[in-house]
Amino acid sequence: TRDEFETFYNQIPERVLIILDEAYFEFCKDRDQFPDSMTYRYDNVITLRTFSKAYGLAGLRIGYGFAHDELIRNLLKVKVPFEPSYLAQVAGFTALDDFDFLEKTISVTREGKEYFQKELKKLKIKTNPSATNFITTIWGSDEQATSVNKRMLKKGVILRHLTAFGWPDCIRISIGLPAENRKCIEILKTVL
Repeated sequence: TRDEFETFYNQIPERVLIILDEAYFEFCKDRDQFPDSMTYRYDNVITLRTFSKAYGLAGLRIGYGFAHDELIRNLLKVKVPFEPSYLAQVAGFTALDDFDFLEKTISVTREGKEYFQKELKKLKIKTNPSATNFITTIWGSDEQATSVNKRMLKKGVILRHLTAFGWPDCIRISIGLPAENRKCIEILKTVL
């Protein structure tokens, strides 16, 4: 939240670089308490955003950042040359002009999230609140999450077991197109 960020920021010395990862910015920018980093243009803050999520360009590995001129100049001194690729740069610039695609992606994701929350609630599967393009499901144990994840994979549905993130009893379900979301729930019902 804005309050949490401001509390955090006020405890950090000005010499410390703060990097705000706003990979899911497009999905959460309208939330009341979202701490949009564009309102915090401090000398020691870099904002990172990506074309991987809402713009659908994950395979091109392209993103962008905001910071004060001096900070950017210093970063360019150590930047890897020829990165990102020319193709990725063209795709990124083109994506910035495709407002219709972006709005449709956000809308379809919002509807998909509502669908998953409703269906998972019917199945009595706990979830974390989400401001992203995925739902985090909470299972009774690591063993149960592992079992569900493996059985879904055998049926052709790839989910992400969150053990590596320190949540061994959780599984992440990415929100897709309506037909994909329905198929995921249908298969989950058979697995359960």
